[in-house]
Amino acid sequence: MTGTLSKQHTSRKPDPRHPPTALPGPVGFIGAGKVGTALAALFHARGVEVAGVSGRTLTDGRRMALAAHLHPSVARERADTIARAAIVFLTVPDDVIGPLCAQVASEEGWRAGQGVVHCSGALSSEVLEPARRAGALVASFHPLQAFASLEAALDNLPGSTFALEGDAELVSQLERLVQVLDGTALHLRPDDKVLYHAAAAIASNYTVTLAGLACELLVREGIAANPNQALHYLLPLLRGTVENLEALGLPDALTGPLVRGDVGTVARHIEALQRCAPELAHLYRHLARLTLPLAQQKHKGHMDKTAVRELHTLLEDKTNSKGAKR
Repeated sequence: MTGTLSKQHTSRKPDPRHPPTALPGPVGFIGAGKVGTALAALFHARGVEVAGVSGRTLTDGRRMALAAHLHPSVARERADTIARAAIVFLTVPDDVIGPLCAQVASEEGWRAGQGVVHCSGALSSEVLEPARRAGALVASFHPLQAFASLEAALDNLPGSTFALEGDAELVSQLERLVQVLDGTALHLRPDDKVLYHAAAAIASNYTVTLAGLACELLVREGIAANPNQALHYLLPLLRGTVENLEALGLPDALTGPLVRGDVGTVARHIEALQRCAPELAHLYRHLARLTLPLAQQKHKGHMDKTAVRELHTLLEDKTNSKGAKR
């Protein structure tokens, strides 16, 4: 994306109630993907000095600078970006972070007091140990957000949650950058990262999977001509669900036949799925078993006991160890 940034991306007027404080930086980015480009664009628009951006080639860096609305001269060779930046963001794929950090360390590229940050959700700052041994401060800065495109990243990053973990002095500077993005800082321990990221995958990635399965079912039965038409029908429901989650929280956002104790409807769902999509009938039972405790919580323990017993029986796994029906 090379168009102009929307109003929400641009710098804001100072708030007289909160006197401005010095912003961390200058910052540099190694890695020209969506995350690095979006962060560079937003930091620059909100007053953080971006000292350099670098891709695998200088051409990649120039493309990143253009997309981030930076002067082309900000695209630099990797060593130059590192030398000019007080905080270096390694916005590269997870498997590249450790080897890249070690390579820069072997070239004596890191310096004492410099901040070295990666944006992986699953990896902790420990992967940056070569930089720490060189005297640098290390941390991880993970935007809890989906990056389907650069435009989506620019739209969605402001106001997001950012998971921070690492050396306290650097984390305090990253907190300030979170504030610049109107975000919420979530402090983690190194051992928290993998399960934190698994939770993010369940909430985001598998929501797309479930939507895809629902669309496939509508297409299979001829209700929709193709998956995207089916998605068009379902999107208002998905938006309403997210809005209910925001407004009501858990478990009150839950709706549907389980909450109502509607055993007959659940039974008809399973029967219909078993006929046309047996694999989805199995998934439906499993998800419903996981959902039933939420339904009971919504009723504050007063859900009809007969309905609960019947639902538990209905939702039992109907295959034996050989995979045949009981």
